[in-house]
Amino acid sequence: MKYIIIPERKTTPQLPFYFAVEEYVARTYTDDDYFMAWRVEPTVMLGRNQLTENEVNIDYCKRNGIHIFRRKSGGGCIYADKGCMQFSYISFAENVNHAFVEYMQGIADMIKSLGINTELSGRNDILVEGKKVAGSAFYRLKGRSVLHNSLLFSTELEHLAQALTPAKEKLQSKGVASVSQRVGNVGNHTDLSIEAFMDYVRKYMCGDEVLELTADDMKHIEEIEKELASDDFTYGKNPKYTEVRKKRFADVGTIQAHIELKNQKIVNINLMGDYFLSGDLDRELLDLLHGVDFTREAVAAAIEGVEMGNVIRNFTTERFLRLLFGRPPHVMKPDWLKINLTSKKSSGETAGILARHHMNTICTSGLCPNRTECWAARTATLMIGGEICTRKCRFCNTLSGRPNALNPHEPQHVAESIKALNLRYAVITSVDRDDLPDYGADHWVKTVEAVQQLNPDTKIELLIPDFMGKKELIQKVLETKPHVCGHNMETVRRLTPSVRSVAQYDRSLEVLAEIARNGVQAKTGFMLGLGETHEEILETMDDILATGCKRLTLGQYLQPTSKHLPVAAYISPKQFEEYKKIGLAKGFKHVVSGPLVRSSYHAAETM
Repeated sequence: MKYIIIPERKTTPQLPFYFAVEEYVARTYTDDDYFMAWRVEPTVMLGRNQLTENEVNIDYCKRNGIHIFRRKSGGGCIYADKGCMQFSYISFAENVNHAFVEYMQGIADMIKSLGINTELSGRNDILVEGKKVAGSAFYRLKGRSVLHNSLLFSTELEHLAQALTPAKEKLQSKGVASVSQRVGNVGNHTDLSIEAFMDYVRKYMCGDEVLELTADDMKHIEEIEKELASDDFTYGKNPKYTEVRKKRFADVGTIQAHIELKNQKIVNINLMGDYFLSGDLDRELLDLLHGVDFTREAVAAAIEGVEMGNVIRNFTTERFLRLLFGRPPHVMKPDWLKINLTSKKSSGETAGILARHHMNTICTSGLCPNRTECWAARTATLMIGGEICTRKCRFCNTLSGRPNALNPHEPQHVAESIKALNLRYAVITSVDRDDLPDYGADHWVKTVEAVQQLNPDTKIELLIPDFMGKKELIQKVLETKPHVCGHNMETVRRLTPSVRSVAQYDRSLEVLAEIARNGVQAKTGFMLGLGETHEEILETMDDILATGCKRLTLGQYLQPTSKHLPVAAYISPKQFEEYKKIGLAKGFKHVVSGPLVRSSYHAAETM
């Protein structure tokens, strides 16, 4: 990677100049990756598809001499000043999503290398001590990916808070009441000056490799700069419209559809917001809708075959239709899913034992439909790591947010609960603890060892998180020698980004492979009824078998609350039985498949 050296200019460059450098280098120099760090006078940067009046306090900016410009990349509106560093990265990778993930991890690792506790969060944020210090955006050119991010070092946070006016639902999704509550400066965590920090970044990213721009380069850059600095580029995105639809999707961003209709046909449509583009929005999506009846059925037919995630990052056809037309008509629950949750004496006794030992269970937090049956049989899936998960999967009812510190007594509580229940087969799972350096691995080990010591004859099945794919942490847990170790795929590849938070399909496959490589019986499960196709179900089975995992559970997705993903379809018991036969024919040793099946359902009986 080469660092971009810019010749000295007579005037102080403003934001459009640096974005022009990015674009010119990306189009002209294609033999390597390129990087530069820069700063600007107080400026508000609008994302490519954002409305000025929705995002910026224009009067405040005018009074305080704050410039307003727009960039070509997606994402949200940000404030920058001389206390804020901008990093530009031009990647040889054409797959902008892959390049984005690698780049964000690289910046986070760079900050960590200075001894600063750093973590990635959400779609594009870097956090230090729980506060956002950096955000990123990107766009794609032919054969190149252009990425940039802003790092708060000693930024004037009062200007930041007053200049930006984000939508209330965006702040609510972050769990804060205002911009100032959400952000912080890296400079508070290092003794380096901002100039020394920028020098460190340059050396860390590029070493001594450089690209020196020429006078001829600068002439071409100035032409691009004129376009990016124009009022038409900055303010000309505000369209005419007759209908407005707006919705925020957790892993996509806020999207606002502006639709011009004539005789209930779409004359023009534009999508504004802080989302990230992965493709050509007009050619690959919006142009297909001109002249189409403004109905769910007509729009769905017009965009059939469009890979929505290749146009807008993490977007789906279902989400697009929901943006325009709201939730689809409710799918009625069939009779075979109407269950009796009436408690029996023995189920009440089980609940009492769990309560006395201060135990959390996935049975309760996950609203498991089988919990009365299992508790009556003196079985339960014990959940460790607390009751709050750091992830927010859209199918799961477990509480999410910022968890408490681990309870050092929890391993002993688990062991005592298993003994009190007289279990011969125990299943243990956990919330995700991405807030911990080891993602909770050591707590897992302590729990299993405590159970083994107090219950030497009990077989133990674990249902583990992905530990962010860290093999050494997975191996550490597997060294406790559980009888079975599971990790759930949850859904098919295509639906994973919209169903699961943080988790990745291929990373989950690698977790299963690591379990099998360590000689432990691997197990997994995924839900049906989320919108997957028959072919995708079979492909997922094949992917799982390729890891060495031979135990599979299949169950019906049931929507926990109105805030969770809606059920796309209810799969019949007959079809579940057919998938069991298919799975066994493909090579699985054990398949438990049925509408009410969950990953730990009748676990002991499959041994």
